Amino acid sequence: MPPIVTILLVLALAIVAVLFITSRNPTQVSEEQAQKFSKIIRILIIVMMVAMVVKACTG
Repeated sequence: MPPIVTILLVLALAIVAVLFITSRNPTQVSEEQAQKFSKIIRILIIVMMVAMVVKACTG
């Protein structure tokens, strides 16, 4: 089995698991929490991009 098929299967299983878990315990996210999560995600994306640049320049 090609590696891409394995990756896609694992990704599909992860999505199904997340949907199953979140549908059982639905929680409402307040506007303040959404803003907090948005800031955290933006920071993590920047950190990931910097790490990719460092890896590309050193590897």
